[in-house]
Amino acid sequence: MAAAGLGLTYTLVKDRIALEEAKRRAKAADVVLSSIDAQPQESEELTALLQPRFPDLITVFEGLDADGRRAGYAFVLKSKGYNFITLAVGVDVEGRVTGIKAVTNEETPGLGAVALDSKEYLEKFRGKGPEPLTLKVDVDAWTGATFTSKGITNGVNMALRMWKALQEGGEG
Repeated sequence: MAAAGLGLTYTLVKDRIALEEAKRRAKAADVVLSSIDAQPQESEELTALLQPRFPDLITVFEGLDADGRRAGYAFVLKSKGYNFITLAVGVDVEGRVTGIKAVTNEETPGLGAVALDSKEYLEKFRGKGPEPLTLKVDVDAWTGATFTSKGITNGVNMALRMWKALQEGGEG
């Protein structure tokens, strides 16, 4: 009986949960594209194009400038730190990181979660690319949160590979 009640409750709230998750992704895309004054527009077409090669991709936003021209992308993706992280990674048309924002994370409070909340730490990735980054070479690891630092770096590298795939596919 309890299972049936839980199932009914989930059925009633699942659309609202999906809507709230979509709002968090869109807000994160806005944050990571703000440094280039680009407005995010979610692209089902680009998402469908990239997901077969990048199964950890959740969605792609095109960042459009005031004239409606593409200024960059925000890739919302899953990466593995100590646990799972959902990141939005902004990349401009030149393949440079414009920003990183954690959408959700399951990292350890007081350790990995602190790195993901640190604007100062995430800012160290900005301007890097289009070549893949190496942790402890291009960007230092957060003390006490090496797994989280690896997860962030892996997420950034995935975004840079997706940017490159779009350039090679004529989408850039």
